Amino acid sequence: MNGFSLAIANSSLSGKVLPGISVKAAFAFGSSHFVFGYLGYFLGGLLAPAILGIELYTSIAFLLILGIKVLFQATRVKPETKVFDINQTRVIMALSVALGMNALLVGLVLGFLDVQALTANLLTFFLVSFFTLFGLAGGHRLGMAFARNVAILGGVLFIAAALRMVITLIMQA
Repeated sequence: MNGFSLAIANSSLSGKVLPGISVKAAFAFGSSHFVFGYLGYFLGGLLAPAILGIELYTSIAFLLILGIKVLFQATRVKPETKVFDINQTRVIMALSVALGMNALLVGLVLGFLDVQALTANLLTFFLVSFFTLFGLAGGHRLGMAFARNVAILGGVLFIAAALRMVITLIMQA
């Protein structure tokens, strides 16, 4: 959702997105989520033996921290500060790396829990790519308030995933 919010903000305030940039940004943002998600998955698999027995608690903590961070950014940082010249390739690459950091943490959780990562990362690639295309193409119509609400929704979804894990843990006890 951060990528979607960023795409909307850039389309709303930066003016014209040049032809082909939406596709380039969508591919870059989706690819960074895929690569960083897999990197996190492999790191999580390597670290899993060190947290054996507490992997679920660690995963809950990671998702809660990520959700709170995203919520904090969405409510405290104005979407206008996320506007860059999206028409420049170096800006797209830098934003891709920055957005991929969240995918790295989610990948760690997948690695800790030994969840099938290929399906999750492919789905993430396609969703991030789609929402980036949609945000850059229609962001000027959706507006900054919508961009902020989308970012808030992203944080809420991370926290909801953590709470679902807590509920599952309680029900198994």
